[in-house]
Amino acid sequence: MVLSTNVPKEVDALLCAYQKQILTTLPNQIYGIYLYGSIALNAYDSTNSDIDIIVLLHASPIEAGKQTITHIHQSLASVSSLAKRIDGMYIPVDYLGKQNDDVSPYLYVTDGKVRLGKWDLNAITWWMLKQYGITIYGPESKELNIDISWDDVIQTLDYNLNHYWRRKSNGRLPYMLDDVRADAVCTMCRIMYSLEHQHIAAKVEAVQYVMNKLPEKWHPLLLEAIAVREGHHKPQSIVTRWARAKQTQAFLRLMIAQSSQTYLYK
Repeated sequence: MVLSTNVPKEVDALLCAYQKQILTTLPNQIYGIYLYGSIALNAYDSTNSDIDIIVLLHASPIEAGKQTITHIHQSLASVSSLAKRIDGMYIPVDYLGKQNDDVSPYLYVTDGKVRLGKWDLNAITWWMLKQYGITIYGPESKELNIDISWDDVIQTLDYNLNHYWRRKSNGRLPYMLDDVRADAVCTMCRIMYSLEHQHIAAKVEAVQYVMNKLPEKWHPLLLEAIAVREGHHKPQSIVTRWARAKQTQAFLRLMIAQSSQTYLYK
């Protein structure tokens, strides 16, 4: 099965096995299965990228359905380490276009574990699915009845900047960790890029864009984020990592202020 030229062979093989298992085990419950995220943006990195999926269901699964879905992911993980990189949501089809605040808890999987709660249901997810989604099974993603506009995306970006990341910018210690630091830097760059271009870009592309906008003093932090993202970052001393954490905190505050003033609160 070849889903798209965007999908690497090893991911295609995993998704083929996944599709076969879930359609065999839950033959009457699956409305559609879709890829979004880095793969859909043709920016999948074999070292770090997640495999983002949305599974649309005819109805919310009962407890037995949760056990079945858990078993499917455990089975896949037993034969492929790549399976633990599936980040997926199992949501009723009538949740199309809705966001976390508008719906009841649903099943989602991350790190190979299936949980009941709320995950990545927001305007950005729906926009990406509508514009760039890759169909594994069911109606084509562009044909789904998703009522979402770019204004909805802007509201989500505003929330991410001025609530989620503003709160995250109050601490420094978490940014001692390379992957946490890189994710924060890449995400802030993607937010600024998205507000400027009205388009969701791959993280590395967004970092390169921001690098051309900011003074050179920020370039080491940005280059490091790319290196971590692409899997060729070299370990650093505690002193260096603390300095980077301090710089990351300052970077977050700078990006929140600049993005808000330039694009949101003119």
